[in-house]
Amino acid sequence: MSWRSRLAARIMGIPRTELHLSEGARSALAVSPNLISDDGWRSHLRRHDRDHADIRSQYDDALSAWRKNPLAWRIIQITTDYTVGEGIKISSPDKNMQHFIEKFWFHPENRLDLRLESMAEELARSGDLFPLLFREKHTGMSLLRFLTKDEVLKIETKKGDWEKETAVVQATDDPTNPKRWVTPHHAQAKRYKAVALHYQVNKPIGAMFGESDLATVLPWLQRYSRMLEDRVRFHWATRLFLWMVRVPRNRVAEKAEQYRLPPEAGSIIVHDESEEWSVQTPVIRGADAAPDLKAVRNMIDGGSGYPPHWRGEATDVNLATAQAMQEPAERHLARRQNYFIWLLQDITYQAYQRAHQVRPQLWPGIEENRYHVLFNSAAPDVSRTDNHVLAQATNQLAAAFQSINEQYPNSDTLRKLLLKVLLKFAGEQQDEDVLQTIMDETGESIRQNGRVREGFLNDIPEKS
Repeated sequence: MSWRSRLAARIMGIPRTELHLSEGARSALAVSPNLISDDGWRSHLRRHDRDHADIRSQYDDALSAWRKNPLAWRIIQITTDYTVGEGIKISSPDKNMQHFIEKFWFHPENRLDLRLESMAEELARSGDLFPLLFREKHTGMSLLRFLTKDEVLKIETKKGDWEKETAVVQATDDPTNPKRWVTPHHAQAKRYKAVALHYQVNKPIGAMFGESDLATVLPWLQRYSRMLEDRVRFHWATRLFLWMVRVPRNRVAEKAEQYRLPPEAGSIIVHDESEEWSVQTPVIRGADAAPDLKAVRNMIDGGSGYPPHWRGEATDVNLATAQAMQEPAERHLARRQNYFIWLLQDITYQAYQRAHQVRPQLWPGIEENRYHVLFNSAAPDVSRTDNHVLAQATNQLAAAFQSINEQYPNSDTLRKLLLKVLLKFAGEQQDEDVLQTIMDETGESIRQNGRVREGFLNDIPEKS
């Protein structure tokens, strides 16, 4: 390279090890992790991420499909219906946290109970959710707002740990001056009025962004739409027809003027034997497209993970087959619901931590090692059939355990084990502390009943 090129490269900050590369190679290296120069952590796009143009294009395509394509809309709505259902409620055994939940969730500017549907839709449609927490100065309460995925230019991470996101960079009207939102992992997050959070689904390990639930089905939705449009045009063309009127040669001009306007439907035309009428329709040899359309729908169903009868196509399956087809979809939806519940808990936890930073007297600190026991949640069942199966299993076990307990009436250990197994099959597993409390209470009740019965027998006169 000439001295001018080397000087320009130095001014632009291009490392000496990259001077021999072409401009295109340097551009590719700029958005790829370089384990030598930046330890692989500072690039806003990871090895398994799409490039920014693909991310923006997928977001726009998914949003457009959700707005215009009934199948895309239904896929997202099914996910939302099963994830949120009649509503999700978060509570806490901690008195301070429970008080904060009531204030935060039902704040007039938040109303999380009314946002659950739109949050679940955005998470499924774009693959990412970017909540913003704006902290009030005097109360410490956070107001909830959101960024959309198409606004996000890049995500900055902690050096040496790409899973610790420190900032989210938002595009603005001025391309040279983007807005930077720090995250709770940022060292100076406490000083900022607002922080950004980030949650993803369908994210490969090593990527920074998630992907839409519609990502794999978008091409097939487009193909299916084009095929349906072609069939509509085809059937429209087959309804076209022309009147062919045969007359003697010397009357062609006369009849052409007479029938310059075609006769209306229901008209009566009287003519002699020299005039013949016939109808000509287009001969379009279109094969039956049902197998092709069904094959494309199968690709869409495979990508969504939902059985055909969930979108209204009964097909020819029986009840047993339909129930078997639902199980994989229900397991997927149960995982999504569990993640969404954790997402709500984490938003609440981060908002509480932000409130504690400015009002520690009002909102006392909570140790991080208590996070797993800090929240309780109430969510709708993904599968209603499970309740019936669990009830039957519990009923049968209870009858069997009763006979076992009668043979060993004095074994508290056995009774505790039987109770633990019974609650497990009922789908309501309890901690050891709760089980021990139940055992202590029932043991005390049994002892009291024994003393009452013994006293009653002692009071009976001998004559009796």
